[in-house]
Amino acid sequence: MLLKIIRFLRGSVDFTASGKFPERFMNITAKNGVNLWNPVPKKNAISASMYLSDYKKIRILARKSRVKTRITAKHGLPFIINRYKKRTGLFAGAVCGIILCIFLSNFIWSVKISGTEEISNTYLESLLGDNGISVGVWKNNLDTDQIERNIQLKCDDIRWMSINITGSLVTVEVKETYKKPKLDTSKNPCNVKAVKDGVITRIQAYNGRPVVTKGSGVVNGQILVSGLDETKQGDMRYLRANAKVYADITEQQTLSIPKKVTYSYAGENYVDRKNFRFLWLDFPCNLAFENYDNFVSTVHGENLFINDVVLPVGLKIRTDRELVTTENSVSKNKAEEIAKADCILYEIFTKNKSKVISKQISVKENKDGYRVTTDYIFNENIADQVDFDVTEKKSCVIINLYVLL
Repeated sequence: MLLKIIRFLRGSVDFTASGKFPERFMNITAKNGVNLWNPVPKKNAISASMYLSDYKKIRILARKSRVKTRITAKHGLPFIINRYKKRTGLFAGAVCGIILCIFLSNFIWSVKISGTEEISNTYLESLLGDNGISVGVWKNNLDTDQIERNIQLKCDDIRWMSINITGSLVTVEVKETYKKPKLDTSKNPCNVKAVKDGVITRIQAYNGRPVVTKGSGVVNGQILVSGLDETKQGDMRYLRANAKVYADITEQQTLSIPKKVTYSYAGENYVDRKNFRFLWLDFPCNLAFENYDNFVSTVHGENLFINDVVLPVGLKIRTDRELVTTENSVSKNKAEEIAKADCILYEIFTKNKSKVISKQISVKENKDGYRVTTDYIFNENIADQVDFDVTEKKSCVIINLYVLL
């Protein structure tokens, strides 16, 4: 393999030596240190190969041997250069291409992130971008050690990271901080209080002393299950009350609907605007003269890549789709249908943990449109744990005992 490379760089020729004594010519060339290979004897002739530089020496030797030499084939780089040396544009393009490749190799064209689980790659890419690492930046001025320290100080969830630059590829390896599971270690005593007004329908007390019963009406902030209890010996003990207390609560939702509704939607008319992307520049590939007053755009496209390395060349397509605007009148029945749909969304996404007991929708027409009122009765858990100060409770107990005495 090495010998083939040397012969290609130096250049070689296949030739034929014809005459009465071609063997004499072979002996003379060997004595003069001329390297020949692939000799093939023929009638009154012999063919072989030699280096281009040696062929210029054998003319004198051929005359001494009374043979004539003729080149039958040419191989190697010197002949290729000689063939294209008059085509200056080709050489200039090749030189510019080499210079451009060397220049572009000093930029980052791909960022690869591995090791993330809880941390999103998008967030990590934004941190890298804030510290100067992104596609298209000059790589020679990047201090990867300092960038690693900056990101670890900014993000506590990263306990170790490594940034390596190989060619135009940046490889980021991350190890996240071990997170211990959160345990409820709170030992403080607390009461269970109501967060809304309502009528109690069910009590599930897991710890503590219930102070309300089924059917009782309660107000926001009222104690439902107490964390202060009396033992059989008459002593007071403090508990961390825990319970689920369900109650029927009332709620009212209002919605204003205009009599005329204007909305826009994407129509069937569209135009694709294709651009050839090189570095940070976009060059139009097609001429699209259609222009819309109102439109919505979607952009898609990808850069070319080789072995996961993104190249600074690609195609970007922007699709402009015309927006059609229309105006519709809203009747009272239509307003009620809109309100019902809004109620369904409210019940699914906002009150998904509540049970609908009753729902009454009323529509009132006014000058500007319709005012829709929905009166609900929900059944839901209104219990909430609220810590209390033990010293404060002790003072209250002492005062109560003093009053009794």
